[in-house]
Amino acid sequence: MESLTDIQQAVYDYTRQVLQQGQPFPSLRDIAARFGFQHTTARFHLKALEKKGYIRQRSQRVSDYMLADDIQHSAETFDLVARIPAGAPLSVYDETPESFSVTHDFFGGGDILAVRVIGDSMSGDSIADGDMAMIKRQPEGNKSDILALRIDGEITLKRLELQGDQARLLPSNPEHDIRSVPAGQLEILGKLVGIIRKL
Repeated sequence: MESLTDIQQAVYDYTRQVLQQGQPFPSLRDIAARFGFQHTTARFHLKALEKKGYIRQRSQRVSDYMLADDIQHSAETFDLVARIPAGAPLSVYDETPESFSVTHDFFGGGDILAVRVIGDSMSGDSIADGDMAMIKRQPEGNKSDILALRIDGEITLKRLELQGDQARLLPSNPEHDIRSVPAGQLEILGKLVGIIRKL
């Protein structure tokens, strides 16, 4: 590939840094703000990176671009390392030799864990027994997020509502009860970023 100018290298390094943090490819607005450019200047540098083979355009995605070297690594193998109950909590990890390949970029990047859903307590969110839940590891979440939660060595898939020193685990299936546990006993493993279902 052709060599880059100093500013092109800086823009390229910035895009790599953003992607490594699990975020989408930065927008023209992001790049312009980062370097003090006009949007047209940011676009000019992206076009230069594209012409030199460092990035490429994509279609039908959230971001307009991806790194060129992501082409060879877009399909990633995930190990299915656990079952995650969408019902009553069960043991954290059930080791299994099962694995599957899927395009990692669909889930926005970051540290993604694949777990099998058991039960129907989240059926109101179209999450069914046997689905593959893709969990992005992170220590916190918003009220609207569906989270993988660890409670005294067990895990479950629920929305979370904190009330003082109590944590309420909220199912989306009205046939399941809301469960309350001491907030100090609870750990957020990550948030749900996608579901894979075998038809």
